[in-house]
Amino acid sequence: MRLKLVAAAVVLVIAGLGPGSALAAPSAETAKRCIRYSYLVYPYKRPGSVRMSGNRQTYFNDCMARDGNVPRPTSTKP
Repeated sequence: MRLKLVAAAVVLVIAGLGPGSALAAPSAETAKRCIRYSYLVYPYKRPGSVRMSGNRQTYFNDCMARDGNVPRPTSTKP
């Protein structure tokens, strides 16, 4: 009897944490802003001319994790 109550409680808890509690993904505008900022901070260089570091991808992932709430980078172009 007690095992059935525990099993029922576990099922109810799992069902309560199902699809209704999913977090919303960042919007397309946030992704566009983050990719634009990542290219401003780490400009494109022709493949093979320099060794790639992955800093741009790290910056993009950090920006997406913060939902685009990062300071606006300054452009390095004259």
